[in-house]
Amino acid sequence: MEPDRKPEIVDLARYKQAVKAQAKRKAVQTPKSEPLLGGRPRAGLILVLAMVALAAFWILSNFH
Repeated sequence: MEPDRKPEIVDLARYKQAVKAQAKRKAVQTPKSEPLLGGRPRAGLILVLAMVALAAFWILSNFH
């Protein structure tokens, strides 16, 4: 059998402060992750076009 537990008295204001402090510490510890290509929506398209241009330049330079 479990031993009898004593009822705990909880101060609601102190509890709320502790929860806010813990959330604040957690927010400071874990910075928001940034997308791989940054915030620009067309960065992937530009990167692919640059790779295609470099590949075309390399292929055309080997034909001479």
